[in-house]
Amino acid sequence: MKCCIIGLGVFGRNLAVNLAQLGAEVLAIDRREDNVSLIKDEVGAAIIMDFADTSPLARLAIDEMDAVVVAIGDDFESSMAMTVKAQELGAKRIVCRVLSPMHARLLRLMKVDRLVIPEEVAARGLAHSLLMRGVVDGFDMGSGHAIIEADVPGKLLGRNLSQTADIFKKHDVRLVTIKRRNDRPIGTFFKGGDIEVNRRTLGVINLGDTFTEGDIFVLFGAEKGLRDFLDENSAD
Repeated sequence: MKCCIIGLGVFGRNLAVNLAQLGAEVLAIDRREDNVSLIKDEVGAAIIMDFADTSPLARLAIDEMDAVVVAIGDDFESSMAMTVKAQELGAKRIVCRVLSPMHARLLRLMKVDRLVIPEEVAARGLAHSLLMRGVVDGFDMGSGHAIIEADVPGKLLGRNLSQTADIFKKHDVRLVTIKRRNDRPIGTFFKGGDIEVNRRTLGVINLGDTFTEGDIFVLFGAEKGLRDFLDENSAD
């Protein structure tokens, strides 16, 4: 998959790096040399471009990209100009970071494929983590449903999916997968002796897989069901 990321602020830079780590061919573009320098060794190619002049995009085979993400977060005119130019050049799919309600309205009129408000997504995830016991991350799926990552509830430790199926069913919660500590964690040590622990995703959970200390559940369900499931099965 080929992706072009235009705008390398915090959102664009992290998106570009994550795409590259997942195996995508990434072309990263920004008007600031320091932003390009930060990412040049992490992606396939990183170039400096003045956002006031969209003509250089025509030399970058935009029509061959599977997705073009306009991630400019501080310049309405540049964001619009780059979006229009990407459309003119035949981009297959365009994703835009939204800067304001008016920006969103114009992008919808242009029939841009997807609109993203990073701050809103982050805020929703934080809301889930604050309101639900043990939640470390979350994603709002709409219509009152969410996908969350939560510490394994204490009452379920040492048990497996076969033994706890009725508990999940009671709250209409689905266990999507489990993130588990590596047997021999490798991480970066910080002052104070803390360690950033690596985790691996187990994939599809077998009925006999035992839930262990340190597991992170990836759960899907209605927000109320998720909250009740975590509250009722907490060890305290």
